[in-house]
Amino acid sequence: MNITLDKEEPFFDLHFDKNIETANAAGNLILAYDGVLNNETISKLEGTIEEKIIENNLPKMVIKKVFFICVEVLQNMLIHGHRDDNGAQHNFFILYITNTSVKIKSANLISNSVIAKLSADVDKINSFSESADLKAFYLEHLENNELSDKGGAGLGFITIAMKSGNKLGVQYNKINEKYSLFLLEVTINIE
Repeated sequence: MNITLDKEEPFFDLHFDKNIETANAAGNLILAYDGVLNNETISKLEGTIEEKIIENNLPKMVIKKVFFICVEVLQNMLIHGHRDDNGAQHNFFILYITNTSVKIKSANLISNSVIAKLSADVDKINSFSESADLKAFYLEHLENNELSDKGGAGLGFITIAMKSGNKLGVQYNKINEKYSLFLLEVTINIE
């Protein structure tokens, strides 16, 4: 079977499979979701995530961080994920545990035209070495920014970085001339 990888769906399927392999090789896969995202689905995923992370006997503070970040990531995917030319929204979500951390990987479709700005935003967030400096940036950003056309003030990635205490891992994988797969990796240390 010949797969054309300049189409969104097979491209996402291939990367979903590769990321599940990576998760299984690095630790214990808790949850993998590849499908339509809407408020009802997110609500069901939240319940499953909460149940699964509690089952893994993680410290209470880690459970709170993981749950908060998972909800933020899923909401960001729903609100900010682009739709392809047929109106489909492609995404996936993977949650797994290693010996030292909990990892969240998410992917959604983005327009190639937003990569430069998104990359600059993430680079700025990742440039802070002190949590107090990141918090000051968050407060400044909160005070000075207007809501975007999708209702956000650009605070999602900042809050994820603050809550996780780690740098955001991002990749942009070009699908075709219009779209790329945006992969976000968040690490929460098990303290």
